[in-house]
Order: sequence, then structure tokens, then C-alpha cells
Amino acid sequence: MKRLIALVFVLSVLWTPEYSHSQFAGTENVHDDFAPGKLSMKISDKDKKDRKPKISPSAGFGIGVASIDGQVGFTFTALAELRASQVSVLPQVTYWNADKQTNFEMGVVSQFYLTSTPVSPYVDFGIGVNFYDSDTLNFSKASLIAGAGLEFKNFSKSFIFFVDGKYKLIASNTGNIPCFLITAGMKFPFH
Repeated sequence: MKRLIALVFVLSVLWTPEYSHSQFAGTENVHDDFAPGKLSMKISDKDKKDRKPKISPSAGFGIGVASIDGQVGFTFTALAELRASQVSVLPQVTYWNADKQTNFEMGVVSQFYLTSTPVSPYVDFGIGVNFYDSDTLNFSKASLIAGAGLEFKNFSKSFIFFVDGKYKLIASNTGNIPCFLITAGMKFPFH
């Protein structure tokens, strides 16, 4: 029992901060800054702002040419964009008309920017729900979307000009319907 009490006493002396630095007795204690309660990381406000991913919302539109199943017509797209660094998510609605075929699509596209220069190329992938109507077919089906484009950020501070091309494949019971769209448009960032 005496040995146990002696061991507890020795350990408590060794673990007490004032005695554990006894080799510095009589001098200024240089380890005060490293005491467990005094350790802290000093992060500047600028570093805190840089760590949070900045989400930049914008809204826009695009007008262009559409080719649906070999027929050429026009297309109009309205979109919203949520951008964080080099990635954007774009909910969009697209209408296109070619000959006696019309389609209204609600979709979501993810854009991946390849550079952050004033002229930025990007690729995009997404899915959509289509409401297709022609002389022989009338249905609501899903589609796959893939494309690429360029953003021109140096025209103005109030808008971003873009051009892009998309391939859309609409699923159908009678066979898939391929669509190509080439559009030009503008995005208006919310500053």
C-alpha cells in the first residue's frame, strides 16, 4: 500500500506542469505559450473567407438552332445557375420546334469548367424530362444531355456571354430520338 501511495505521489509530481518544467527553474518559462489551454490557431478573416466555397448565382437565356430527328428548327432556353469555383448546377427549361415536332424539356445540367480564364471552356452532363409532340407521337419521357461550350466573361461586368452545343437523346418506345442544339446566350450574375 505504501508503494502505491508513493507511486501516485511521484506521478502527480511529474505530471504537474509547474514541476515538469523544473529544469527551467529560476529562468523565464519559455513553454507558457505551449500550455494546453493557451494553444490556438490564429486565422485571419481573409483566410476564413477563402475557405468557404463561394456560391455565385445567376440567371440567363439562350437562343439557337435545333435539329430534332433530322428536322431543323429553333430553340429557346431559360436557365438559373449556381456556381461554386469550377462547377455549376443549372436547372433549365428548353423549348424547341422543328417542322411539325415540338418539345418542352425541364432538366438539370452540371457544368465543369476546364479553366478560369476570361474565355472558359466547359463540358456539361445532365438529365431531363421531355414533353414531345409530333404528328405521330405524343409522350413524356426522360432524356440524357451532354455538351460543351465557351463562356466569355470579358464583355461586360453585368453579363456573361456563352455559346454551347448539346446532344440530347430522348427515350421513346418507338426508338430513341436524337436532338442537337446550338445556342448563344447571356447569363446575368447576381452581385
